[in-house]
Amino acid sequence: MLIAFRDLLERSGVDHVVLSGYQGFPERIDSDVDFMVSPQDFARLPQIVGELSRATGAQWVQLMRHETTAAYCVLASRCGDRIAYLHPDAASDYRRNGRLWLRSAPVLATRRRSANGFWVPSAAVEFEYYFVKRVDKGVVEARHLERLADLYRQDPGGVVAVLSRLVPGEARPGALEAIVSGDTAWFVQQRSRLRSALAAGPVAEGWTARLASRLSEWRRQLQRAALPTGLVVGVLGPDGSGKSTVIEHLCTELAPAFRSVQRCHLRPRWGGGGSAVAATDPHGQPPRGWAASSAKVALFLLDYWIGWATRIQPAKVRSSLVVFDRYFHDMLADPVRYRLPPGFPLASWVAPLVPQPDVWIVLQAEPQV
Repeated sequence: MLIAFRDLLERSGVDHVVLSGYQGFPERIDSDVDFMVSPQDFARLPQIVGELSRATGAQWVQLMRHETTAAYCVLASRCGDRIAYLHPDAASDYRRNGRLWLRSAPVLATRRRSANGFWVPSAAVEFEYYFVKRVDKGVVEARHLERLADLYRQDPGGVVAVLSRLVPGEARPGALEAIVSGDTAWFVQQRSRLRSALAAGPVAEGWTARLASRLSEWRRQLQRAALPTGLVVGVLGPDGSGKSTVIEHLCTELAPAFRSVQRCHLRPRWGGGGSAVAATDPHGQPPRGWAASSAKVALFLLDYWIGWATRIQPAKVRSSLVVFDRYFHDMLADPVRYRLPPGFPLASWVAPLVPQPDVWIVLQAEPQV
């Protein structure tokens, strides 16, 4: 998929660079494929990804706008009994938290062919991109410093010029020494200072452009809230029908299509009421009375709505996969487990009022099967 994507970009006349992480391509893809294109080509991205999906037979399963000028895609392809994923992350300008750091035009102007046949930026440009990204995230590990040191060796003058713009004067020698020697402890000690220096550094666009960018970012966030890119799955079935196994595979195999994975047992538990305790004899206790059963159903309904608003919907907006082991509707199929009295109708009356998962999976296999 990666090679097909690169070839499709070139056939389509899309000038691009892979910003980082390309050293092991195409045999090893360690993370997202971060690449940059012009604003005009960025607008064509859905069309290009759609063409790639049709050409390779891969499924296009995600498109997330995570900055006003950046979009993260996920492509999935069946590979034997597993799923292979590709994560192209496109940007027309490099922004973090709404602030512009690199424009695409000068970045594309420096591009060069890497030894493995991919277009990449100059060493100094890649250093700036990678340094800003790592410092802003607040995580600088040995492997990150190893890459920064390699870029410094490729273009010492260009890297020093970048550091002179991004790091306070008295800290520059220490930053360069820490990069060359792989001293992660220095970056831990200087984390707050470096991030403050980045925030206080010269901006790459005027105040009107920054205001327009901020308004665009608010619009993007509203659109994400209205059309979240996460997914909620409810898994139902009798004991022994394989729910735990299916859920384990769902969470493992589909995790690369989402930003995170959450598992819930029966209800959201908005109050953080701890993990559910497995019932050892779910059908061995007598039913409650109508008043107690009504209170239980009402509390479940309250938990679902508050939990959905405070936990589930925000997770969907953040592109999470949320998998429920059982759901409210389990009461309808197995009222004895929930100690509801015979003929008790409130659970079925309330069920349509409960927030619904996006996908239901109902297992009907016999336990021995």
